Amino acid sequence: MIFVDSGAWIALLDQRDRFHKLALEFQGELRRGRHGRMVTTDYVLDESVTYLRLHDDGESLREFRRVLSESESIQVVWTPPDRFWEAWRRLEERPDKRCSFTDCLSFVTMESLEIPRAFGFDTDFVQAGFELLPATSG
Repeated sequence: MIFVDSGAWIALLDQRDRFHKLALEFQGELRRGRHGRMVTTDYVLDESVTYLRLHDDGESLREFRRVLSESESIQVVWTPPDRFWEAWRRLEERPDKRCSFTDCLSFVTMESLEIPRAFGFDTDFVQAGFELLPATSG
């Protein structure tokens, strides 16, 4: 399994994103099943949809919904209360870290489901002990 962060969804759907080409290339690996099932959360979808709503004419948003509803290789994990509060606890525990609540929730979800890798571009995943793919230099 591989966790898909909002930065990956946005890079795949927004041609203006600086990681668009890299994300599309990595998507080829995902389509071949190299990293197994793709997992994301309702909070990551919220971030992604909000971004697309504010920065797109609507076509990418419609495409995103189509992909999510038609794909059998994408699993959306809905946030139960225990994960929500664990993410909140971690956020309060580390005021020196500038990661978002959604990131903390992603980390808790990945740990709960034993997912070691994330598809995205946010180095907070590396700082939290996960492998971030595809590898970038910035």
